[in-house]
Parts: sequence; C-alpha cells; structure tokens
Amino acid sequence: MTEQSFSVDGLKCEGCVETVTNALTALPPVRAVDIDLKANGTSTVRISTDVELTRDEVQAALKTGGDFSVVG
Repeated sequence: MTEQSFSVDGLKCEGCVETVTNALTALPPVRAVDIDLKANGTSTVRISTDVELTRDEVQAALKTGGDFSVVG
C-alpha cells in the first residue's frame, strides 16, 4: 500500500470533506482518505492506495463531486 498527498483548493467545510472523501474512495485502488481542512486556503488530502494515482485521476474524481482543484 502507498500513501500519496495532494494539495486541493475549494474545500470550505466538513460537507466538502465528506464529498471529496466519497469521490476518492469510489476509485477502486483507494483504501482510505484523510483530509486536513483549511477552509480559507489549500487543504491537504492524503490517499492510501494499492497503486499510485496520477494527479489527473484525482482531479477527475474531484470534479464529479464539486468545484475542487488539485494544485501544485
């Protein structure tokens, strides 16, 4: 298992955290998601997976849940 971290903009509340968590855990290789919410900045999203995900795969999953963007 591997852990990856992504910086994500657009998370404003615990509802956003739940939305992003659900969107990412829907991806087959994802085992767990942990988010450090920064409502007025860039949040850190850590994903535990069986295989590494690309930035584009994470971004595509986030777009299904709302206006969230992987930065950096």
